[in-house]
Amino acid sequence: MTHTRIVVSLMALLGTATLACSSSDSPSPSNPPAGGSASAGSGAGTASGSGGMPAGSAGNAQAGGGTGAGGGNMAGGGATAGGGAAGNSGEGGATAGAAGSAGGGGGGAGGGAGTDAMKSAGCGMTKTLPNGTIDISFGGATRKYILRVPDGYDNEHPHRLVFAFAESGASAMSVADRGYFTFATLDSKKETIFVAPDAANGAGSWSKADVELTDAILTKLEADLCIDKSRIFATGFSFGGAMSLALACTRADVFRGVAFFSGADLTGSCTGTLTKPIAYYASQASQDSTGAPMPTSGRVKQAQFAEVNGCTAEPTATTFPASGQAHTCTEYKGCSAGHPTKYCVFDGAHGWEPKDPGQATSWNAPEAWKFITQF
Repeated sequence: MTHTRIVVSLMALLGTATLACSSSDSPSPSNPPAGGSASAGSGAGTASGSGGMPAGSAGNAQAGGGTGAGGGNMAGGGATAGGGAAGNSGEGGATAGAAGSAGGGGGGAGGGAGTDAMKSAGCGMTKTLPNGTIDISFGGATRKYILRVPDGYDNEHPHRLVFAFAESGASAMSVADRGYFTFATLDSKKETIFVAPDAANGAGSWSKADVELTDAILTKLEADLCIDKSRIFATGFSFGGAMSLALACTRADVFRGVAFFSGADLTGSCTGTLTKPIAYYASQASQDSTGAPMPTSGRVKQAQFAEVNGCTAEPTATTFPASGQAHTCTEYKGCSAGHPTKYCVFDGAHGWEPKDPGQATSWNAPEAWKFITQF
């Protein structure tokens, strides 16, 4: 009897010691420290700070060019595009480690935000570039661009930057007068810098060389202004859409995305095989030219960008609505993280602000702006 009581007492003491060990100050695997790795079956949702692009497939979330924070629980893997943690915060963007769950029913990703921007050299510097028309020497000539820095510009806050390119026959001034294709009107937080370069003839006839002009202007802007280098975008209409397409084909490592209207490869910049993904929005009218040869067609190019972006093919994306029907948009599925791809089509003439039947305002610029501001 006495022997039995001793054994029972020893077992109780051992149980108490085990409980004490499990209640130590070590962090639980289900709540990793900020920037740490989620383990114990939660999908290893690490956050890293390289590249400045929102990502997160295969259990990793990249935090907009800085040090990420908040591994959180991510059952089944890291954040994917459109859900869970995304890299860049700001208007329309999600902060890394905040909002959302990924995979099959795990816990929400949480635990604080990392840095969310790639600051240009101009951050912290006194701005010297004025709003309005500015000259720049390029290719042995003087070229022009029109700059608009928002009211309340803060040289410590990295701003989104949008390049806007005019259509054939139009100038940079006409683009600025149209509110940089109305994006400036839609920029309710007034945090976006807009720039409209002029073509060599001042009338929207662009060439391959204007990719290098864009490089030169961007170098000037980044040295003088506080720009988020992970949120640089291009837009344009018609021939200006062709310039946006040229940048998507040749500068996907610089531009976060493009969102343009009725463009095709009119500069001849996109004849090779695409190798670098980029966030991609384009709209097309049923009466747009398909281009010659066919690989230059905007309709063909959108499918090629969907492919390089890792999206599932959507053969019906270029099925245009019948006369009298509203526009349709294809949001490609399965795209690689940080490279959403959207293609909108409408029945009507070549244009950048089509209206659905019975509607007084266009859907196109708001769709494109929503696409841009998700980052």
